Amino acid sequence: MRTRSIFGLSAALVIAAACAHQTTETRADMSWALNQTQSEGLKLVYGEPRSDNVLVMLSCQPQSGQVEIAITTSDDATGDVGLTSRQQRVELTSPVAPTPIAGVGVVMEMAASTTPTLAAFAQTGDLEVRTAGRTVGAPARGEDRAMVDDFFGQCGQPV
Repeated sequence: MRTRSIFGLSAALVIAAACAHQTTETRADMSWALNQTQSEGLKLVYGEPRSDNVLVMLSCQPQSGQVEIAITTSDDATGDVGLTSRQQRVELTSPVAPTPIAGVGVVMEMAASTTPTLAAFAQTGDLEVRTAGRTVGAPARGEDRAMVDDFFGQCGQPV
């Protein structure tokens, strides 16, 4: 399944690494989307709607309690890669995997849906993504918030 997830995510990656910033960026052109297929389970994706521009993807099999975190970064990423929610941090320490897109890589790791960072995101909708020397705010508000609730409810963590 990990190989299938890598190739599925790789096809959807086109975010290039940006220069380092001291503050959290916000991207008005990005939002959350929830998809489900029988073979691949649930995917909660933050990116540009109706495009292949994806920053972070959370995947799970229903009621598994396990979430695969995939964050796009530069293929020669420097700096930490991870998520922050309400001062809870999770660092992704796996090596950067190549993608078919020049200059773009992906870091993927499994985590329990009850990991403090994921639990804080599930409860509040607040999330920041750290990658390639920058921090991008990825908050879930309004309809996006309902998708986050649905994702974590189906993955095995009540919200």
